[in-house]
Amino acid sequence: MAKSDKTNSGLISWVFNHLDIVFSVLRWVKPTIVFKGQAFVTRFDDVSEVLERDWVFQVPYAEKMGKVTNGSNFFLGMQNTEEYTRDVSNMRLAASREDIGEIIIPFVETTATEILSASNGKLDVVQGLSRVVPTRLIGKYFGTPGWNENEFTDAATLMFQFLFYPDDAEVEKNALIAAEKTRQYLDQAIVERKSNRNQQDDVLERCLKLQDAEIPGMEDQDIRNNFIGLIIGAIPTTSKCVATTLNYLFDQPELLVTAQQSARADDDAAMVQYVQESLRLNPFSAGIQRVCTEDYVVAKGTLRSTKIPKGTIVLAATQSAMMDQRKVDQPSKFRLDRPSYIYMHFGYGLHTCFGQYINLAQIPAILKAVLKQKGLRRVADMKSVGPFPVNLEIEFDV
Repeated sequence: MAKSDKTNSGLISWVFNHLDIVFSVLRWVKPTIVFKGQAFVTRFDDVSEVLERDWVFQVPYAEKMGKVTNGSNFFLGMQNTEEYTRDVSNMRLAASREDIGEIIIPFVETTATEILSASNGKLDVVQGLSRVVPTRLIGKYFGTPGWNENEFTDAATLMFQFLFYPDDAEVEKNALIAAEKTRQYLDQAIVERKSNRNQQDDVLERCLKLQDAEIPGMEDQDIRNNFIGLIIGAIPTTSKCVATTLNYLFDQPELLVTAQQSARADDDAAMVQYVQESLRLNPFSAGIQRVCTEDYVVAKGTLRSTKIPKGTIVLAATQSAMMDQRKVDQPSKFRLDRPSYIYMHFGYGLHTCFGQYINLAQIPAILKAVLKQKGLRRVADMKSVGPFPVNLEIEFDV
């Protein structure tokens, strides 16, 4: 490797390991920077502007999603079209928000508690809990438990990494193998359900009832593709958020004490805030990628106004936006009294995460079950491989 290549590689590595510092400088010096076909938008108001202008800053996921589904798109990869509205509306009918209190929270709390009770006071949170619970929820609530619990979870994680992280040939190869197996499994699950109807009330059964009513966009392949997209978004995100939040609380012993007090009091609203604030300070990702489809001026009429040329790849840096002191009071401090609008964990605008309300119920519920344990302690620091945690070992008194 040439000396200049080593220097560039080292610089890129330093930047990614010190994003908070880089974003902090940019917010003051050059809030929106355009460089070699890429743009980084760092202030809260400007990130919001980019994500609100979905007709200008469009999602870039269609091509990869087509590879995952073998030709079709999923509404996360669609622009604001009739097809997008149709598919989102159909899935909101099938996966009702009312189910959160009636089905999802009771199932998650029971499942997490049973896992912890059977662990004999020692558990790898990632491998034994934060990956397992959302996968079992998919089985119960969607009606698709997978061909093998661990492999099903791995498949969702690989496909997520392929879709939303930088290109990697090995990741793509493994993700597309996982995608093919997922397609085959879901196709078979739909066929089997059609021969055994009306035995359970889950998302698959509801989708088939919409199909019975000849609702457009509810053919077998449509249902399968929607399920693939939702499974990808449900399992790895939940697992990472649970592990990251818990690991952060272990790093802050005083916070851990108060969080445990809230958990034992079943203060679910406080649990949501512990998750939101922990993830603000330890974000799931640096931001959300968009493609600028026309010349556009961000923050027009201000001293920081910046032209973003057509074709530019844009990172709306939600990590930076949530630390912008113009909108976030004392951004470096952990506080439970912050307004919900400052949190961008699930995106913003048209493509706000479909499952945000499920996630904001499931993640705190899993965390609460852990925090209720007496003598809770971390055995070793959390370990990650690539973008996802793989181990977080804990112990607690039986």
